[in-house]
Amino acid sequence: MTSGAPLLVSDPNLTAQTFAPASRQTVALERALRRTWAPVARSWRMTPRGVRLLQRVTEPPRRRVPILKGSVVEHLHVAGRPAEWVRGPRALDAAAHSDDRAVALYLHGGGYVFGSPRTHRNLVSRISHVTGLPVLALDYRLPPLATLPAPIEDALAAYRHLLDEGHAPERIVVAGDSAGGHLALTLALHAAEAGLPKPAALILLSPWTDLGMTGASFTRNAALDPFLPGIALRRAARVALNGADPADWRSSPLFAPEQLYRELPPTLLQAGSTEVLLDDATRTAERLAAAGVRTELQIYERQPHVVPLWAGTPEARTALAEIGRFVAATLEQAGSDSPAPPSAQTAAEAAARETTTA
Repeated sequence: MTSGAPLLVSDPNLTAQTFAPASRQTVALERALRRTWAPVARSWRMTPRGVRLLQRVTEPPRRRVPILKGSVVEHLHVAGRPAEWVRGPRALDAAAHSDDRAVALYLHGGGYVFGSPRTHRNLVSRISHVTGLPVLALDYRLPPLATLPAPIEDALAAYRHLLDEGHAPERIVVAGDSAGGHLALTLALHAAEAGLPKPAALILLSPWTDLGMTGASFTRNAALDPFLPGIALRRAARVALNGADPADWRSSPLFAPEQLYRELPPTLLQAGSTEVLLDDATRTAERLAAAGVRTELQIYERQPHVVPLWAGTPEARTALAEIGRFVAATLEQAGSDSPAPPSAQTAAEAAARETTTA
């Protein structure tokens, strides 16, 4: 895999890279997902009963959640919602502990119809390890209890909680994948609208920023995406929106006013080249850069949805290392104390298949 080949871009605020060719591990993963997962996702009905069943079958047993070996999980409630602090091995380093250290807020994906801190605990522990940061993972409300904008309200309340607890905004990183990437971006936009200080950085992993799915890749990659069939995404959007207009920026943050985009922090976006959501990432990156925000866009050839999720692939190792590098550089530029960028060994540990349970 070629590391970081630049894409042709004209905006000085945007650094765009492509990582290719796809590794043999990713090619094998892609084929396996196309054979096993895609047919299930394509046929799943998002009725109220179907949503509850999906949540039930995807939620791991509480005492048997795979997690990066050496990580520690602490359960708590934040703004009335269940949450957990996840600390990877490097975040537990005594030398990195201080009262004013940087932290991250993580918002899980799942199409706004399923998912929880438990479904994403493995990924969050890996991100904690490469960044060296404690990560707060929030269990925001989902159907049938609530639809948008309830998850946005929960995420904003969690961000206010971190501020109220004394965490300086320039030491808070907000991250999320897929629907959680939508939520991370929307949180930052709502914080700007409310006059709250902006976080230090955004990490958007295969973000779903246009719930109307108007990007060209939604059609162009329909037969190529092995993980996220377009019909499944449309069904999830119908449930999540519950009648709201997908063209409204509060439903689709891609379309937020430019004055709000100008208030956003440095942002890293990652996506796979064959994702139906590829254009959500590229269009969001372009909007951020056009608003004067320092933006990095990374595209990984043929990597399935949410690149660092797929432990055991070289692409996941690279993506996790890039997250750690971006966070360290951004916090340093903001004058915040933070762990050093991850070493090659740290990135390899974070992407290894070996796990324990928590």
